Amino acid sequence: MISKSQPLPERAVLFLRLGVGFFIGLIVAFLIADEVSRSADTLLRQDWREVLAQTLTLVAFILWAGAAVMRRVSLAIWSAIAAAMLCFILWHVRIYSGDGNSSELQSILILLALTFIANELVSSADQAGKPFAPYELYFDEAWKRGVQLILAIGFTLLFWGILWMGAALLGFIGFNWLEDLLKNEYFAFPITGLAFASAVHLGDIQPKLLANVRGLALGVLAWLLPVITLIGAIFAVSLVFSGLQPLWDTKAATATLLSACIGFVLLINAAFQQGETDRKVQVVLKWCVRLAALLLLVFAVLAAWSLGLRINQYGLTIDRTLAGMVVVIALAYGLGYSAAVFWRGPWMELLKPLNIGLAVFKCVVFIAILTPLASPARLSVDNQVKRLTSGLVKPEKFDWWFLRYDTGTYGRKAIDPLIQSPDTRIAKMAASAKAETLGPRPRYRGGDESQEVERPDLSKLEVVAPKGAGLPASFIAQKFDNETDLRVPSCLATKPAKDQPTCKAALLDLDGDTKPEVIIMTSSGSVVGFRRKADAWITLRTDVEAKPNKVVQDIEKGDIRTVEPLYKDVMIGDSRVRFFPIDRPTNIIVDMEPVATAKSAEPAAQAPSKP
Repeated sequence: MISKSQPLPERAVLFLRLGVGFFIGLIVAFLIADEVSRSADTLLRQDWREVLAQTLTLVAFILWAGAAVMRRVSLAIWSAIAAAMLCFILWHVRIYSGDGNSSELQSILILLALTFIANELVSSADQAGKPFAPYELYFDEAWKRGVQLILAIGFTLLFWGILWMGAALLGFIGFNWLEDLLKNEYFAFPITGLAFASAVHLGDIQPKLLANVRGLALGVLAWLLPVITLIGAIFAVSLVFSGLQPLWDTKAATATLLSACIGFVLLINAAFQQGETDRKVQVVLKWCVRLAALLLLVFAVLAAWSLGLRINQYGLTIDRTLAGMVVVIALAYGLGYSAAVFWRGPWMELLKPLNIGLAVFKCVVFIAILTPLASPARLSVDNQVKRLTSGLVKPEKFDWWFLRYDTGTYGRKAIDPLIQSPDTRIAKMAASAKAETLGPRPRYRGGDESQEVERPDLSKLEVVAPKGAGLPASFIAQKFDNETDLRVPSCLATKPAKDQPTCKAALLDLDGDTKPEVIIMTSSGSVVGFRRKADAWITLRTDVEAKPNKVVQDIEKGDIRTVEPLYKDVMIGDSRVRFFPIDRPTNIIVDMEPVATAKSAEPAAQAPSKP
């Protein structure tokens, strides 16, 4: 009889893993299958089905990972607690704060990290039989589980690749049953669960394989540390001479610095491993670990400074709150690792308790970020509304779209009090936000008032054909947007930077109505046409049959003119057929489109899409 105080035997572990993979796969298929999603009388909303499906998937990972090492009763209790916690977090992310939230994916990634770290903390502690296990056990389990997870993902992808190759081969001879089977959720999800569970179990019964792969990965990562340390040192010294302004001018300082911090932490631990208790560490790696620990603190402080400047200028947004979370963790690592450099005793021995404490600290921070305690949506809404009501932001410059669409229930609830504001401008804009009558969204977003893109002065655009002509006043006055219409060259929508392509214009009558259309040509060789429709200029479909450098040369010469089409168009009823040479670069031979008639109105101009 199996004791509740002992882990499951190997055979029972295999059956548990396969059973979890198969049955949770079936349940997930039921929850997200298309026919269930379309059912009008379903008992669960689509959001709740996705929350439950994601929760079960993460619980399956916990069961797969802990089945062979945790005691039965511990595994059952921990799985139940984790399932409740995960379900609440996913509900909060998707249903309460995730409706229209562009950072939902970031929250899911944080949740994955939280699940992995928390599971390793609980699993190792259960194996040790005390609240905190020895560092060596944490290190072995965490790296083994990480390698095992990567190998299982690779095995599952390869498994599916083989299945699809088989379906393609059968399809060649007219048998499509395997392809249809692979597209069926009730087959695809259970078989994926079985494949993943088998891969995880294979890793457990092949400890030498995992140990060898882990050793190879740690060795490669360890010797990447001198490279990043050298680059980081050069960067830090260069800042002394250049100052910080060039760094701030990149507009991506915080993200770049935080990425470097993550790289430092990963490579420092790959080089340190378990210290010198189980191996002799090269002197080069020892000094690189020390220097990298100090550079980590420098980069974390610079990231905090950069983020603080941005928040002070424009307030909190969801992305900045998430960045603030990473900054707090990076500062904790930087301070702790820098203290370890000067700690008396064996080389960097302080890293062992620090890593355990920082793992717990990260779990606390992640839970706060993913719940109402420190929800990025809630914090950013509170901060932006405070800036609005205190007069720091004018109502006309405030990003109302941020409240209405990007912050879920938190933002929508904040609009109601603003409708009652004594400031009539705030009340009017809040009422428009609630009624969704704000119109097209400006290019700035995320609470950044006064971040509207600086527009170019189109009156200075050079017209190369005909010489001396000027652009129509209505064309100069129009605000072009290359987000809602990707065909619009950037030089019409934003003020060109030094390294951006420049533009030139030509005025040519393309349709024979004696009113010229506008052709914009960039220094990269692209050509875009614009025709006037009512009070706006809209883009024309364009195809260039030449090499870009040849186009640029001819533009510089002003060699621009209209010619008759190579092939005449053919009318089939109300449809126009256009013929092209078969060797044209786009390989388009024929193009059919309806012709506007008195009964058939012309297609409307492309309107900005609602967020």
